Amino acid sequence: MTSPPIIVPVAGTAEASATPSTAEVYTVAPGYHVSFLAGTTGAVAPFDLIEVVAAHRGGPDAQCHAETIWFHVLEGRLRVLELVAGRLRPSTTLSSGQTYAVPSGVTHAAHNPGDDAVRFLIGGAPGTIGSYLAQLDLDA
Repeated sequence: MTSPPIIVPVAGTAEASATPSTAEVYTVAPGYHVSFLAGTTGAVAPFDLIEVVAAHRGGPDAQCHAETIWFHVLEGRLRVLELVAGRLRPSTTLSSGQTYAVPSGVTHAAHNPGDDAVRFLIGGAPGTIGSYLAQLDLDA
């Protein structure tokens, strides 16, 4: 029997350095900033855990992943949209403390539906979300 892989913080994140201000932050849409808490921004990791702060309305374009992706809201409200009958439609709006999973292969987006900031976590296994979001970095 093999041991499960140990998931370590991405180098430069708050967990790796114990100093929150040193976390590397990527801007993936206007006002939509992500920090990688566990996983990798390069190759596939066993698991991704990403913190997102969406400062205002909107978010990145729709995307599709081979793994189930879950969203957990820490503060504010988050709207999850899914592709249904060829159209991106709202599937749920989450409030603080709520979690929603998007099944593998489902095209989806997560947007801030209002003007107040929302802070949430994105997780997935295996970890491919980090490399996808790092490619979207508008500040690169």
